[in-house]
Amino acid sequence: MTAAPPQARPGPVAALAGARPGPSAAVVALVATVLQLPALGGPSLWTDEAATVSAATRSLPELWRMAGTLDAVHTTYYVLMHLWTAVAGTGEWALRLPSAVAVGVAAAGTYALARRTGGQALGLLAAALLVVLPRTTWMAVEARPYALATAVVVLSFVALARALEHGAVRRWVLYGVLVGLAVLLNVYSVLLVAAQGATVLVHPGLRPRWRAWLVSAAAAGLPLVPFALAVLGQSGQVGANDTGPLGLLRNVVVNQWFLGETPTVFTRTDATATPADPFDGVWQPAAVLLALLALGLVVVALVRVARDPAARRRVAATAAWTLPWLVLPTLALVAVAVVTRSYSPRYLSASTPALAIVLAAAVLLLARRSLRVGAVVLVVALALPVAASQRTENAKSGADWRQTAAAAGRLCAPGDGVYFAPRAAPTGTTVGLTTRGVSVAYPGPFQGLVDVTALRSPVAAANLVGESRLLRDAGATLRDLGAVCVVRRFDAPSAASAADDATLRLAGLVPTDAWAGPLDEVLRYERTGGTAG
Repeated sequence: MTAAPPQARPGPVAALAGARPGPSAAVVALVATVLQLPALGGPSLWTDEAATVSAATRSLPELWRMAGTLDAVHTTYYVLMHLWTAVAGTGEWALRLPSAVAVGVAAAGTYALARRTGGQALGLLAAALLVVLPRTTWMAVEARPYALATAVVVLSFVALARALEHGAVRRWVLYGVLVGLAVLLNVYSVLLVAAQGATVLVHPGLRPRWRAWLVSAAAAGLPLVPFALAVLGQSGQVGANDTGPLGLLRNVVVNQWFLGETPTVFTRTDATATPADPFDGVWQPAAVLLALLALGLVVVALVRVARDPAARRRVAATAAWTLPWLVLPTLALVAVAVVTRSYSPRYLSASTPALAIVLAAAVLLLARRSLRVGAVVLVVALALPVAASQRTENAKSGADWRQTAAAAGRLCAPGDGVYFAPRAAPTGTTVGLTTRGVSVAYPGPFQGLVDVTALRSPVAAANLVGESRLLRDAGATLRDLGAVCVVRRFDAPSAASAADDATLRLAGLVPTDAWAGPLDEVLRYERTGGTAG
């Protein structure tokens, strides 16, 4: 009888626990994507997603022109969405479907990497935890580049593992291409490339190949220098997010991974209505408890690893791949935040798969099966209210644009005027940011209305908000209109709102009807029969 051929020994990044037959990565991707689809169109579009619509619906030359002055950091995503929306349209479902699919790809990559470093059970559990983590479920329902960047980052880790294992040039080329694409989608992915270098250096089995990694990463990075310089030149456009020490701690420990609300700073005034959220009062404590549970699981795992050499050997490869990925980018942004007092949790969304793998490893280190099952059930139970809150009508910082557009459709008729009020007190003769974003996200109800203050469209201004004149300078337009609908935020500057109301009264227009939402209101003004003053 012929002897069986010897089994190939696993390489330095191969699974420590062996690879039992399991689902393919494609199956994991499909299941993870399907789980993100319920209520994908539930929340109203909001400011950031309107920016995606505004950019993606331009021609490529117009988009390139805008990139020269604004939002170069997101241009790659906008180009991809330009191609997608040309086919699928700009409805909520269409805009967010690429993000949901990207979450599925990220889950598949997480499964492949975790299985490779820690075995089948770790791969499946890590993918499952990634799917329910609130940062992931938020990415899936956001028409922005974070989910896509996360998927590419995870695939770059898988490609790096395979390149280190086999060393073929084509694998290093693939790794370099994925690294370059990840940075183009989210410039903060540079921090994750540095984390990959740290993994290569700290893992004894990988350290001899650090030169190959360095050459591949450098080859991917050099062509991106002009892109990086353009992004740095526009860094002053990033909105302020002032936070003190406690706010920074909350952002890092809770908001970054476990919070359900879109991480844009927004302070509701006393006059602002509360969004109708059936999960209000539940998801916020659930997010905090989930953060505490995750921290507890990691602490218990660290104690187990410190006491048990066998457990330490079991998770060594997984730790080498995930801890730099999770910790180094966070420390870098925290260091910047200490100086700038600004921290945006969404910027490190691409580290979420590392957290999922770490939590999965911590759960599998629990001593008894009942504890492992209980921990997973508790994670899911705490994550579900957060995920559900992300899919309510006003989930995105209270945005009510879909309701506002519907109200405008009821209160305004073709031929009427529409006035999009400023979002901040005007300081000159023109206005940039107004409530006009609602007509970008939901253009239908505003077709046929006369925009009484529009000077330049966003395309003509090569920006995302266009340029408007003050209402007081629109007298000639107002005199020709029988009715004007005003779209205004509740937190609009009171002095500016009072001045606008006075201008409308002088034009012979008085309020006759109104609708109020959580953040916005639509006021209908009609001519009283007299002439304008």
